[in-house]
Amino acid sequence: MDVYVSEEARQQLRAQALEIPHRRARGLLLGHRRGGRFFVERIYPCLFGPLPSAQRYVELDGIFEGKIIGFYSSGGRGGAGEKWPPFSYNKLYLELELHPKRGLILKPAVVEYSDSFSLVPAVLAERSERRR
Repeated sequence: MDVYVSEEARQQLRAQALEIPHRRARGLLLGHRRGGRFFVERIYPCLFGPLPSAQRYVELDGIFEGKIIGFYSSGGRGGAGEKWPPFSYNKLYLELELHPKRGLILKPAVVEYSDSFSLVPAVLAERSERRR
């Protein structure tokens, strides 16, 4: 599995992490999957806790026409004791950190299930240079 994050989504993540450094930035990743790649096209910041309730997830997924491919959060999630709801299965989780010198650091993983939920690390796809 790998993850491609559009420039627009990177800008949105960077801005949110910069805007709210003392609180956790979190929300939904919107885009699509093709084969073994997640394409993050944009984000939707949310005020809910680490993840929405099942009912709220269904409502939001309807609004975004099934384009929710995952979740993001600064400050970490997904430790051994974390609980992942069933709707998070096979979704992308993106942990973000704004580093003073290195900029935005993204750590992608996929929520998998085998007797219990766990995070399986994924790879960030290289961004190609823009054509002029």
